Amino acid sequence: MEKHRTLATGFSLAFFLLFLISLAFRFWANDRAWRETGPTHITASAGQVFLFAAGKLFHLSYEGTLLAQYPGEVTGLRDDPIDLRMTGENILLIAEQQPARIRSCDVPDWVCRDMKPALTDQLIRQFKVIRGPEHSLLVSDARGDTLWGIGKPGSEARKLVSDRLLAGPNDLAFDDDNSLWLADTDHRRLIELLPAPDGMLAPGREHSAMNHLTVGNRYYPTMLARAEDGAWWVTQASEFSDGYADVVVYDPDEGAKARIELPGSIFAADIAAAGMVMLVTDFDRFTVYRVDSRTYQVSTFGDANFTGMMTALRNQKERYLRISSLAMAGVLVFGILMVVAAVFATPRHKRWSQKPDQLDVAAAADAVPSVSGVHWLQRNPVLDRSIKVMESLSFVIFIIMIIGGLALYAVMVTQAGVDPDSEVQAKLDELGFLLLLGALMLAALVPVVRYSTRAMKRKLGSDGKNVFIQLNDGRELMVPPAELVYTNRAILYRQYSIAFHTGRRQGIYQEGEVETWLAPLLRQARYLSALEGFRHQWKHRDALLLWSLALGALLGLILILIKASGH
Repeated sequence: MEKHRTLATGFSLAFFLLFLISLAFRFWANDRAWRETGPTHITASAGQVFLFAAGKLFHLSYEGTLLAQYPGEVTGLRDDPIDLRMTGENILLIAEQQPARIRSCDVPDWVCRDMKPALTDQLIRQFKVIRGPEHSLLVSDARGDTLWGIGKPGSEARKLVSDRLLAGPNDLAFDDDNSLWLADTDHRRLIELLPAPDGMLAPGREHSAMNHLTVGNRYYPTMLARAEDGAWWVTQASEFSDGYADVVVYDPDEGAKARIELPGSIFAADIAAAGMVMLVTDFDRFTVYRVDSRTYQVSTFGDANFTGMMTALRNQKERYLRISSLAMAGVLVFGILMVVAAVFATPRHKRWSQKPDQLDVAAAADAVPSVSGVHWLQRNPVLDRSIKVMESLSFVIFIIMIIGGLALYAVMVTQAGVDPDSEVQAKLDELGFLLLLGALMLAALVPVVRYSTRAMKRKLGSDGKNVFIQLNDGRELMVPPAELVYTNRAILYRQYSIAFHTGRRQGIYQEGEVETWLAPLLRQARYLSALEGFRHQWKHRDALLLWSLALGALLGLILILIKASGH
């Protein structure tokens, strides 16, 4: 048998190692899949198209010919861009979010410089940037619900709109008349902004995104681009987004006139005009769609070289996701096998909790041995040490789990960025929700552990006629046996429960102490079944019982909330 237990122990350790390896692969694969991102932001001007995907800038022609690809380091990128904007001077503006930064890059030579407007210090969420009149910058500030204008380099930024005119503004662009149009996201509208006499911008035409072409709750406009015929093409996402968005075409005067039928539900991350076609990036499918602005015919943008690269990136991401799924399966399988092996490695009589031996009062001696004063039952020193360790360890584990949960959430928030996309935000919300429920469970578990250990630390004694109870605060109660009730595990007196057995084979007191010093006196007490003991504790509002019931109710409520929320 010893040989079998040694073998089982070896298997248990091996499965534990495989469990850790699977967990490590899970985290590694998720991180790698996170890095493999499809096309996000795109810009087009003067026959050139620039887009960002998987940490690189891709340079293509209007026809889709891949001209070059550049690693982020070429432009000094420290983070995925929040916006790309090609100007007529062959200058590419790149906006970064962490920290907020606007860079101006000479495309032929890739000489880039920070524009360093003082405004960037307060841009900590979604923002977009374009060139304005006289080479000024216009910056939409979704966090600040406003629009900023910056004149010459080094000049102070100033607000261009009145308070509360905008709510979560996103993309912006000029029409042929130099009128500014903006996706006013949280107001669910497309709005024109016109110069006012006081130097500010005032509302002109506007069109609601909640119109006859709206699908579901995809009425939050985010990105826009102007077609050759003057129409505005707008991506409209959902408030509680699953990451998908529609593309709706707006006439500047008449409003919504068409919804583009793209292949299924796509993650329409950005949109740009390239001559007579509109380019729409699909983050999920690693695809850029080419839509004829006159016929609305949809095709795939890019030559075989570019589409092959996107396909390879998508396949790579899918491989990482498959590895992640397999690793998760390994975590579950090896975790179960580890537990099973550990069970077989444990001697048979110690594997499971045993039903406690019933206290046989009838078989006890007729009387308690004579004693001068009070005999306090001798406790099991091993169990006393275990109780102290359990009491201290429970609080340590509680603190570690709380700190670990907060650290995990902080790391995920940091990785997600200041303004994560809707899918990432949904995952963060889910994680935060589950961590909150876990913290509530731990908080409710603390008093259960506390009152359980207090019940086991109370002491019992006898003077031959009465039972003595020493409470946790040092007080001693002398109780006639007739006023007591008892179960197989504990003596009950009013709101106090004094355990003499853990429910397993290990007793709280040394062998024979309960049978010798208490059992004879308990002939005068009343025996209660487990259910009757429960009723007694409920009647006398036993703290351990009440907290245990509260913990159970909280657990049930948490399960209901998890099911109701769809987590």
